[in-house]
Amino acid sequence: MKQSILHKELFWGIKLWQLLATAGFYMFFAFQYWFALWYTNRENILPEVSIDYFLLKPLLTIPVWWLFFIKFRNKSIIFKIFLHLFTSVAWVFCWFHSFRFVQDLRKDSYLRGDAIWWDIYIPFLVYCIQFAVFHVYDFYLQNLKQKQKEKELMQAAFNSEVNALKAQIQPHFLFNTLNSISASVPREMEHTRELIAKLADTFRYSLQATEQEWISLDEELSFTKTTLDLEKERLKNRLDIEYIVDEDVLQTKIPPMLLQPLTENAIKHGISPSMQGGKIQITIKKTGQFVTIQICDTGIGTHLSLHEIFDKGIGLRNTKLRLEKHFNETIRVTNNQPSGLCFSFKLPLENMGKKTKLLE
Repeated sequence: MKQSILHKELFWGIKLWQLLATAGFYMFFAFQYWFALWYTNRENILPEVSIDYFLLKPLLTIPVWWLFFIKFRNKSIIFKIFLHLFTSVAWVFCWFHSFRFVQDLRKDSYLRGDAIWWDIYIPFLVYCIQFAVFHVYDFYLQNLKQKQKEKELMQAAFNSEVNALKAQIQPHFLFNTLNSISASVPREMEHTRELIAKLADTFRYSLQATEQEWISLDEELSFTKTTLDLEKERLKNRLDIEYIVDEDVLQTKIPPMLLQPLTENAIKHGISPSMQGGKIQITIKKTGQFVTIQICDTGIGTHLSLHEIFDKGIGLRNTKLRLEKHFNETIRVTNNQPSGLCFSFKLPLENMGKKTKLLE
């Protein structure tokens, strides 16, 4: 219970324990400063240290912390070092004048003359110490996240390798069996024969996907259309499919089986549970120097959080990890209108084009 309270986020991603740790730092520094004043006082009179002296610094630290660890979190270390040159001066300047303003209101004294430099040097030293600690701690957290991501990617790679080995167990037997079934279907049931052929194509593509690291977006889209055709045969009028595709970006290279888990999720968790069914729209278009891919459904939506969505199924989680590994890209999830979900991501563009085609 205590751990959950201490790790509760208050604002701007700041946790309660982090706020308490910062307060502890300033209390320690206040004691050290008080002790130094007492020790150097020849008359051994206990000195008074204004609480405003230490209260103002944490208040001024919060917006600077937000600037470095929220606003410019992904900037380079060189950029942050140069930014510190300006923010440290601004931080000391604001504290210096704020402290004197508060002391004037209290009709209390502060350093004057040559001693005024202590009210510049000490705050600057405090600024450097605290942000050095902040950056070290942030680096530690990022390192932990990176190790966790590498561990998940290794697990995903292991699972993919195991699945590949499973998929390669006597694949010709499967294809031969499907061909035998197709040959036994009477000519008047040509539609059934076509469905069997599409099913064989999906198995064949899945097998090829285990042997190739990159394929064209065109091949992936063709496979996705085949799987959705089979789903439409099952759901009949409860499933509508729409493709909005920029044909000139279809030669972009992507990892295989990237779209299928998203369409499968839309069918399984969005369209199938709905009595009215729904529509799946796949949009592939050029956006600047990227290919933007969006898969939306008008199904029942979800009550799960973003974290829970990707933890629920292996397909979505592996797709998310593969995008992060290959492109440092993540999947954005938004609510669709009037219902359902939209999954979108972007990939580096190859063979840029201009024409957009609507396929239905």
